[in-house]
Amino acid sequence: MTLFDSAPYQTLTLTGAMGVGKTSIGRRVAQKLGAEFYDLENEILTREGQSAADIRELFGEARLKALETDMIRELALRRHAVIAVGGAAMLPEVNRARLAETGPILCLTCALNEILRRLHVARGAWFHNPVNRGILFSRLKRELGVTELELPQLDTTQLSSDETTAAVIEFWFEHAQI
Repeated sequence: MTLFDSAPYQTLTLTGAMGVGKTSIGRRVAQKLGAEFYDLENEILTREGQSAADIRELFGEARLKALETDMIRELALRRHAVIAVGGAAMLPEVNRARLAETGPILCLTCALNEILRRLHVARGAWFHNPVNRGILFSRLKRELGVTELELPQLDTTQLSSDETTAAVIEFWFEHAQI
């Protein structure tokens, strides 16, 4: 592997609402370039032994936000990595500023009908329960706030996984300070 076949030293942060492809594309990019991959929600689950949804339900939104900020502080120390961060965790300026110091941030977007289709496919029968859908829509509404921030965006609606991966890699190389 040559220098140009591997990931830049800086970290790439992928953000956006659920269903836009942050995790799947982030993993593909990291694997293709020999970089590490971190998903904020999985890192919280690993450290706390509970999912973000469980933490929110048991301890409240403030506790979850504090954990997200702490974990982002730790992940910001990584280099040569791809980090997937949900849209709601990017809303506090402190989190955006900390991640922007480590490298470029790209917001993946997608048409709402395609997000809902992807979530339906991924969640199956769970999606049919009106209570579950209500929780999902509430979270989705919060996470879509990231699209209103002044971040570079890539619309994944009409792109295949390969096309999205290639576009993200191109973005990373163009925006990383090598």
